[in-house]
Amino acid sequence: MDDDTASRKLILTQQGQRWLSQFDPLDQDAATLLASSLALVSHNEFRRKLEDQINEAATAVEGPVALFAVRELPKHSPEPWMTPMVQAFYSCAVPSADGRSVNPLDQTTDLGSEAIIVQIIRQITKANTNKFINHPTLEEMRVRRCRAIILVDDFIGSGGRIIDFIQSLWMEPTIKSWHSTRFIAFHVVTYSAMESGAAHVRRHKANPTINFHREAPTLYTLPVSQERKNLLESLCRNYGKRALKGRKNMWLGYKGGMCSLIFEHGCPNNTPAILWETKDTPVGWVGLFPHRTISGEVASVFPPEIIRGDAVSILMGSGQKQLARSGALSRAGEVGQTVLLILALVAGGHRKRSTISFATGLSTKDSERILERCIKWNFLTPQRRITPQGLAELRAAKKFRPGSKDAIERGSDYYYPRQLRGAQAD
Repeated sequence: MDDDTASRKLILTQQGQRWLSQFDPLDQDAATLLASSLALVSHNEFRRKLEDQINEAATAVEGPVALFAVRELPKHSPEPWMTPMVQAFYSCAVPSADGRSVNPLDQTTDLGSEAIIVQIIRQITKANTNKFINHPTLEEMRVRRCRAIILVDDFIGSGGRIIDFIQSLWMEPTIKSWHSTRFIAFHVVTYSAMESGAAHVRRHKANPTINFHREAPTLYTLPVSQERKNLLESLCRNYGKRALKGRKNMWLGYKGGMCSLIFEHGCPNNTPAILWETKDTPVGWVGLFPHRTISGEVASVFPPEIIRGDAVSILMGSGQKQLARSGALSRAGEVGQTVLLILALVAGGHRKRSTISFATGLSTKDSERILERCIKWNFLTPQRRITPQGLAELRAAKKFRPGSKDAIERGSDYYYPRQLRGAQAD
């Protein structure tokens, strides 16, 4: 990404400069790379896309759906030596004054993303009271003949919190009975998800359907060389010792997630500890997002929506320097640029969907659609490997020079690959 991208501007804020100053001079380039590799999600982006996902999930259900904001639930253990477990949901839920719903928030704990999600659910429900039910009681679900339970969260990291919430509802005999007779189904809706966490959630007995807008990027799936990935991991480990000396399991983020997704409402703990850990001592560590919060100054650099990073810089970083310098990208239509970028990434071994989504700025579904086009055009195999025809496209693009008689028509989306193959013959 170039210097004009939002994540690059992070390091130029006062908080960014303070954070950077803690690294040894020889490590500051790697720290800058780390900061510039973060995907920043603004309030506006988060709310719009999460609402879209909720509506999309509800559209697939014939009948009313119940909406619940996922939150931490109280746990207990019958004996001190036993692992604490969640309780049945309605045994610990607080009924609302109307007797038809339950309190969506636990008033005894700090409110995080769930407070924002509760507000989104309230607005969606008010806009369509026939379709949506806001945190209903069991009786209200029965009366309304509810056909699905949609659990809403901002992010699936390890999947533990969402599994606990599903399990709490699953412990209700009535809900389990409705599910066993296929009267009701479970859905999980989030803005983003890590691949491993989503897989973990899907394995629950409730067999939830998962809807998310974007697969979470990680520092392991960046479109950069393996050498640079190793550099970032070493940075997070070495300085994680300073930030969290006694908690080695968090140096790379919770369960080693190395996530690079940051919300304006808070920084997930699946990100490396050096980004968020803060120790209020003279020799302590100061995170880029202290205590996992986002200051007003830092929030000011969050873009209104996720957009594609600079394609030339991405190609340079992934080792496709000849293509980056060719000038082909400047003449291709938007789809043509994306096709070239994807082919170059796949040719360089970057085949993961989260990598492609990060590089192109596309949602998971849009990434899949354009990958399907590449497969249809025989540029990629169904296993997302580059074909000889795909390699021919890249070779032709590398030879392209602006002003040539076969210059590609700007904005030509569908026919861009065909015209580029025609240019190859010269």
